[in-house]
Amino acid sequence: MIQVRLWWFCPYKCNFPNSVSRGWCYPPHGWLKFNVSGIASEVALGGGGVLRDDEGIVRALFSSLNDACDIESAKLGAIITALDVFIKIGWKGLGLLIVEIDSKVVYNWISDKTRRPWSQQATFADLEMRIVCVGELSFSLAELNGNEMADTLATVGMSRPCMFKAWW
Repeated sequence: MIQVRLWWFCPYKCNFPNSVSRGWCYPPHGWLKFNVSGIASEVALGGGGVLRDDEGIVRALFSSLNDACDIESAKLGAIITALDVFIKIGWKGLGLLIVEIDSKVVYNWISDKTRRPWSQQATFADLEMRIVCVGELSFSLAELNGNEMADTLATVGMSRPCMFKAWW
């Protein structure tokens, strides 16, 4: 069981082996994986993400309220925040990055530029700018329950008054 209160008290305890065994897969040797999620409720949208190394150790996480207007926008916002965290950490060149998302729609938008809705062009311009700053990057679609911790962080983010980011 995930205990949200531990994230704010002891971030190093965020290595939950149970969530790893239910769908999360280790990245290849020398790679890092950022699982991201956007969550929607009737009253709010949230975003969350967790960065793990090739040993499954949590290296960074974030949780926030999202000002998006729909679930796909919330998921795009979570990806942009994940890339911002990676850039801020200064790990460009130190590890290749996989960003794993749980939305086939958003994954298809990223994979095929012709599928992107016109209304999201500004968001995709922001995303492309960050992709250039990250270096070697790959996007993947999460397995069932593969983003459990990111989903929980996104849910918690809906009730946060401000962005929470941490890395170590």
